[in-house]
Amino acid sequence: MSPTTSLASLVDVHPHPSRPLTSLSHNLWVPSGARGVFGGQVIAQSLLASSSTVAPPLGLHSTHCYFLLPARAQPTIEYRIEKLRDGKSYASRLVRAWQGDREVFVLLASYTLPPTKLPPNLGGGRAVVHEGESQADDGLKVSNSLRFVSSPNVKEITSTSSHTKEVQQDNGFQEKYQAPLPENLLPWEECEEEAVRWQKWMDEKGSRFTGTKRKFLQEYIRERRESPVSIARALTKDHDGNHHIRMSWLRARLDPSEKPSEETVKAMIAYMTDFQFIGTASRSVGLHQSSTPRLGMLASLDHSIHFYPFPANFDPSKPLLHVMESQAVDVASGRGTVKGCVYTLDGVLVAVTGQEGVVRADLRGLEAKGLVEGGAVEEDEERKVKAKL
Repeated sequence: MSPTTSLASLVDVHPHPSRPLTSLSHNLWVPSGARGVFGGQVIAQSLLASSSTVAPPLGLHSTHCYFLLPARAQPTIEYRIEKLRDGKSYASRLVRAWQGDREVFVLLASYTLPPTKLPPNLGGGRAVVHEGESQADDGLKVSNSLRFVSSPNVKEITSTSSHTKEVQQDNGFQEKYQAPLPENLLPWEECEEEAVRWQKWMDEKGSRFTGTKRKFLQEYIRERRESPVSIARALTKDHDGNHHIRMSWLRARLDPSEKPSEETVKAMIAYMTDFQFIGTASRSVGLHQSSTPRLGMLASLDHSIHFYPFPANFDPSKPLLHVMESQAVDVASGRGTVKGCVYTLDGVLVAVTGQEGVVRADLRGLEAKGLVEGGAVEEDEERKVKAKL
């Protein structure tokens, strides 16, 4: 990966020269020590391939995807798009990523219209109801899955006319809600970027690391310096040390002249939110390279993102905060689930993320303790337990 590579160029795709509804990958990146291409890049390129077949004003609002096989740096990935639906308000696309004769990834994407401008005093103020009409039955449309509707607090006001009355509602309605931003958060400027933080650690304590471990850390520092995404560990002022929550500042590196479209920005967010995501799950149960047992395998199985409207002053070159929280980890099953929220610097929530992944312990030389059935380990012909990697 070139140190000057911008994130917008890494998520971009090219149309196939002869096959319709097909896009081609380029600049695929395999992180040091990884089994295949970085998953966030495959998600992002699939999204841009999909979005190229959807006409404005529809824009991406959600995506769900599955990693089937590790993608390799070569050959080129073909993103084959199928148009599932083109409606007035929603459109749906299916993207299947093929590398040679291997299908490595599948993605569903849904698109919708921009937000509607709401009328003033919505949910409050006064409404005129003519005599004999029922306000509760006034064209209410509900989903078939809705089983009950809460009754609003209604106050009747006598009208001077015998045929009408005014109804004032106070039902607690609000136009928006979002999961609150963590309290006492240190700003981006006070948090050290990963490359700087680990280089300081190497300078102060790295002398005790030699061989493979030292090379791994040096390679990680180099990759972070050259990465199109600057990452800084986000901290709170009280440093509560909550191990099931991880927070990261993510900043896309862009060329000064670049003005990425909104759909490209969404693909960039997809790329960035795959960093350290499923690792939040293993961290919540104390499973890592130096733990006992050691972390045996960590890999994404699926990824989902729901996007919400960007604020008017949104700047894609500014940092975003990804708050990741482990939801469930079962080492016996070899799986873990995490969810996340993506905020702007001003605290506006712009995306909700989710991921399930493989979280396996390396139990070679250890007693199985009931983990065989869960898929975390298997026994060889000598009845010795070994990790299924």
